[in-house]
Amino acid sequence: MINYIRADIRRVLHKRSFLGALGAFAVLFAGVVFVYFNPAFTAEMYAAKITSFLSFFPLAVGLFVFMAVYADDFKCRSMQVAIGYGISRQRIVLGKLVESMLLLLCAAAVMGVFVIATPIVLGLASNARQMELLAFTVLAEMLRALGYAALSAVAVFFSQNAVNGIIVYVLLASKTVYIALTIILGQEFLVNAVGDWTKYLYTAQLYAAGTLFAEGKSFGPVLILAVLGYVAIPTVISAASFSRKELEF
Repeated sequence: MINYIRADIRRVLHKRSFLGALGAFAVLFAGVVFVYFNPAFTAEMYAAKITSFLSFFPLAVGLFVFMAVYADDFKCRSMQVAIGYGISRQRIVLGKLVESMLLLLCAAAVMGVFVIATPIVLGLASNARQMELLAFTVLAEMLRALGYAALSAVAVFFSQNAVNGIIVYVLLASKTVYIALTIILGQEFLVNAVGDWTKYLYTAQLYAAGTLFAEGKSFGPVLILAVLGYVAIPTVISAASFSRKELEF
C-alpha cells in the first residue's frame, strides 16, 4: 500500500490543478497583504486579517486536493487496478485519507512559511506568541479540510461516485452545512430540550481549540476528540460501506 500511496502522491504533485490552486492561494495571500499594508499596519492587524483569510484554505486548496485524490482516481480506474493487485478496500480507504493528510500538510507547510515569514520581511514587530497563534491557525484550517475530506469520502465510497463527494465537500468547506446546522440546532426550543449541540460541530470544535490555545489553556483533548469524531469515525464508515458494495466504477 505504501507504493500505491507514494505513486498517487507523486501523481498529484505533478498536477497543474493542484499546483495552480496552491499558487493562486499564495498570490491571493500576497494580494491581501498588499491591500492592507500601510505605515500604520501593525502585527496585530496582520494577524487578524490573515486569520480571516486562512479560513478559505479548505475551499480554495482543500477542494483541489480532494478532487485530485478521489475524482482522478475514479476517472483513471487506478483504485480498481489496486484492488485487482490484492490491496484490500479498507486499506484503499485508509490510503486515501493518508494521501489527503500528507498533501494538505504539504500545502499547509508552504502557506505556513509565507504566513510566518511575511511579517518578518515587512518589519512588523510580531512576537513569538503571535507567530504561534498564526501557526496554530494554519494547522486548524488544515485539520478542517482533512475532516471535510473524511466526511465527503463517505459519499464517495458509498455511491462510488466522486462527484457526490465533491458536492458534499463544497457544502462543508463553504460553511453552508455549518451555518444551516447552527441555525437549526440553535433554535430555542431545541436548546431547551436537548442543550446546545452547536458547540459539538467540527468547525466549532476546532475554533474552540484555537480559543483555548490563545488563552494558554489545555486544548489537546478538544482537538483530539474533534479529529477522532470527524476524521476517524467517517473513515471507518467509508471502509465499511465500500467493503459491502460491488465495484461499479
